[in-house]
Amino acid sequence: MTNQEQLALWNQAALKVLDVRHAWLEPGKELQTYRLPASMFFYMVRGSADIRLDQLSFAAKGQYMCHGGKGAVLSVAAGAERVEYYMVFYKAAVLQPSRRQALSALQYDGPFMLQYGLAPAMPLPLYMLLEQMTRQWEQGGQLERLQVKALFHQFVYELQRQLAEHGEVATRPDLVMQAAGYMDDNYGSPITLSTLAELLGCHARQLQRLFKARLLVSPMEYLMERRMTAAMALLRELDVPLKQIAEAVGYTDSYYFSRMFKKFCGMSPTIYREQPLPLIRRQNPSMMSRLPIAGSGQRRYSVIGFENHYQYRDGEEQHMARGSRAGLAMTMILTLALMLAACSGGAGTGTNAGAGTTPASNTAQNVNKDAGAGTQEEQGKTRTIKHMKGELELKETPQKIVVLDVQYIDHMVALGKQPIGSVIATSDKETFPAYLADKLVDVKPLGSNQEPNVEGVLEAAPDLIIATEFQEKIYDDLDKIAPTLMFERNENWQTMLQTFGVILDKEQEAQQFIDQYNSRVAQMKSDLAAKLGDETVALLRPRDNAIRLHTSQHRTAEILYKDLGLKEPEMIKNPQDTAILISLEVLPDMNADHLFLLADDSNTELTAEFQATSIWKGLTAVQANHVYSVGTTQWIGYYGPLAINLILDDIQNALLK
Repeated sequence: MTNQEQLALWNQAALKVLDVRHAWLEPGKELQTYRLPASMFFYMVRGSADIRLDQLSFAAKGQYMCHGGKGAVLSVAAGAERVEYYMVFYKAAVLQPSRRQALSALQYDGPFMLQYGLAPAMPLPLYMLLEQMTRQWEQGGQLERLQVKALFHQFVYELQRQLAEHGEVATRPDLVMQAAGYMDDNYGSPITLSTLAELLGCHARQLQRLFKARLLVSPMEYLMERRMTAAMALLRELDVPLKQIAEAVGYTDSYYFSRMFKKFCGMSPTIYREQPLPLIRRQNPSMMSRLPIAGSGQRRYSVIGFENHYQYRDGEEQHMARGSRAGLAMTMILTLALMLAACSGGAGTGTNAGAGTTPASNTAQNVNKDAGAGTQEEQGKTRTIKHMKGELELKETPQKIVVLDVQYIDHMVALGKQPIGSVIATSDKETFPAYLADKLVDVKPLGSNQEPNVEGVLEAAPDLIIATEFQEKIYDDLDKIAPTLMFERNENWQTMLQTFGVILDKEQEAQQFIDQYNSRVAQMKSDLAAKLGDETVALLRPRDNAIRLHTSQHRTAEILYKDLGLKEPEMIKNPQDTAILISLEVLPDMNADHLFLLADDSNTELTAEFQATSIWKGLTAVQANHVYSVGTTQWIGYYGPLAINLILDDIQNALLK
């Protein structure tokens, strides 16, 4: 990111100072490693120290400054001299962009998240501002805090002025390393994909994609495996009740922990504890080869309660201990070799994680045929379904299924089945999606995906419940009613259709549907290439007094750009997120040849307002009559296989008339 781009974002940002600190490190002492709860400036006034920010190392002497983004891991080791330093934690919110340079404000690698270090060319102005900020902050009054805010703006100005002249070394935050490191250190605490993404200052779907691309598993699969391997070590080393082991690795329900452990290791926790080590090696698959990617010896910042997690001792800043779990964690660290040995070995009941396999969550390997004893027919009836809460074994094809997302109605109807109950389509005028209404008979409405009617689910008496992470808080209640599968709502529709194919004993039908889609897409791709050539296509949605441009990271835009091979505008290439938000004034810079305009009741007035402007009327696509209005509900709300084909219909009608 250039200095000019950074300046554009600083100018657009609303800044809030969260904390200002002034402390010392005695020679040879260390500021213990912790995770930054917010973006931060670290300024060393005097002394010498080795400073680390994630993968970056700085040998600092005299006046030296570092910047780290939220979620970065910081450590400082003092050298032979006493180190005096300041820390300023802040939060930046980017306001609505008004020009093209501000587009990257909505990317996770903006200036507020970058890691870098430098020796200031003119340290005195920066030092004086920090000293004034600290003095005002310690007084604690509202007027003084207002002064701190003004001083911080001056500090940023002075820093950016010097950077414009001398430059800096910066790097993007490694979200995967940070997420994995956090789970390594906090697996015993409640962690969800959304809270993890919030901690790291990114979007949940973005983190999911990056994690899968790097480690071939989702963050929640990584967490589950991390917890299970820690449990294996604790079971072998500690003679404590099973309930304590479960709680130490993040499970409040010891019965659920036992089920997950058995599916992971092939035996119950009690039996595992009694087995000789050589037998364990033979029976359990290697599941940990990809897991320990962050140093388990690091002590990182916990984000539960910002103000109360630090105490000062002899002028040094120390991270507060986390209670009895720390002892168990240290035991786990000391027995790491045992963990790795216990997790390695020959084939077991889980998915083979060796070379040449694909991640279970990305393919039809979401479901594995049971390899137990019995006839071939009996084996075909038993399936093990991997999901966000572990695994579920199905011995029979469920006949009464409740789904808690309307896209799953689509999956079932595509395979010739339908649920007995479902949450309603809150974004549609009908109870269920209009395009499915004539295909459904006696499907019981069960509230919304945000607030499912649990009593209604109970009355329906299902054999199986299929949920998404939206229902995570009530998962235990649902699982007491019937076996419950939980999937990521944004999972690829083809993967989910294959999963439903195995659940419903319709695997061939699922594959035929996918083959037909791929054949249709291949033909359309060829026809579109011949007709459009290098003409660009954009998918946009007027919203919140701005315009949202969807990138190839978005599931619907992915059909345009990845499946059909259409050209995206330069403005949205190499995206970090599913969409970027721009103002109307920036829209001409995109210069797309074709526009798909998402329309719905919520943006009718805003869309009409934009369309009445001279800016809109001057767009290339508008003047060429290449603007195609499509339904937001259809394109954004539903992701089942039938809905996806209706989107192809819209594209075909618009571009291949």
